[in-house]
Amino acid sequence: MRDCPTARSPSLRIALISLDTRGGIQPYVALARGLLAAGHSVRLLAPADFTPFLEAWGVPAAPLSGSVEEVLRQSGGTAERGSVATIILARREMGSRLRVWTREALEACAGCDLILGGLGGMVVGLAVAERLGIPFVEAHLHPMGEPTADFPGIMLGALPRWLGATARRWSHGLTYLALWMPMRGVIEEVRRELVGNRPPPDREHLPVLYGFSAEVVPRPAEWHPRRAVTGYWTLPAPDGWTPPPELEAFLAAGPTPVCIGFGSMNSADPVSTGKLVREAVRQADVRAVLLSGWGGLHDSGGDGVLVTDAVPHDWLFPRMSAVVHHGGAGTTAAGLRAGAPSVLVPFTMDQPFWAGRVETLGVGPAHIPRRRLSVERLAAALRQATTDSGMRARAAAVGARLRSEDGVTRAVALLQQAADEFRLARAS
Repeated sequence: MRDCPTARSPSLRIALISLDTRGGIQPYVALARGLLAAGHSVRLLAPADFTPFLEAWGVPAAPLSGSVEEVLRQSGGTAERGSVATIILARREMGSRLRVWTREALEACAGCDLILGGLGGMVVGLAVAERLGIPFVEAHLHPMGEPTADFPGIMLGALPRWLGATARRWSHGLTYLALWMPMRGVIEEVRRELVGNRPPPDREHLPVLYGFSAEVVPRPAEWHPRRAVTGYWTLPAPDGWTPPPELEAFLAAGPTPVCIGFGSMNSADPVSTGKLVREAVRQADVRAVLLSGWGGLHDSGGDGVLVTDAVPHDWLFPRMSAVVHHGGAGTTAAGLRAGAPSVLVPFTMDQPFWAGRVETLGVGPAHIPRRRLSVERLAAALRQATTDSGMRARAAAVGARLRSEDGVTRAVALLQQAADEFRLARAS
């Protein structure tokens, strides 16, 4: 692993909060390392099962009880049933855990100057920051902000373009309701326990950071200047990491393969999904590396197919002729950065939104919703992704532009510009 640079006389003491799967936590690990390198003191609050991962990257961890990943693993394919089922699951888990998380976060954030977090971090961090009298700075992996007609809200990513600008603008309000209303009651109860019924603090003067690229989601002109799209917060493959010998041998044994994996999206019937994927690979006449993930698909390998559990996307994707995945924000970023066409099979929540961005960029075939996934559709998408020269050229060009960006450095610089405000708030 890379050694984290030793902090110099810290100018800010920062807590980052991420309640997510590994794909949602990795960008905050990258951001934490950038802040540490700039001389700030940092701790990252995340589910306890990620503590070894954080510490291996030199990021001080403050573990929160439970495991988001374990909940999803045991959910019996909830994500396959779509966003409503996923929101119901989140509401149930939130109701049982929020008070514990808040108590743990209150202790872990004591002595900090500010708290950073995205959607998951806000659920816990807003009330904790208010209780401690410190700023909460939004740091999102998704375009959550003022309504715009430039693109739909992240929960309505499949909104047909023909519905027009007004529908796209309204979709942002509907996204807010879908994400916050199911959990609003318990969030407000916990806030009252911490700070009473006083009005929430004004955060209009604080920056809002977005850890994605304007190449993928252009910044709307109507957004307030404090909302900054920095570029992706990318965590590279660890120094010294080497692939398994069987993977190296497979890559060298024939034409460049495709990669297929659904990450944290498990399946009610991973064996059937594996059979579907294998037949599509056969019909498309491609070789494939299958990432088994959490049970999204199952296959025994062989006959032009290699099955492995987890490989750093930063290493693997650039070596693929196309990448098939579920459309999570982090996986989409890795696929785009790799410069190979992406085939998206969105399951739930924000994934159709990212599928739409891939299509808008022209760097992947039309996405295949998980419920409509079939051998014929996947085989056709694989053939297009691996043979369409225009698509492949566009994907390579987008990848090159994304790799030239440094979102972490930009985000750290913006926080440092605001450091005087934070110090004034701390002193008042």
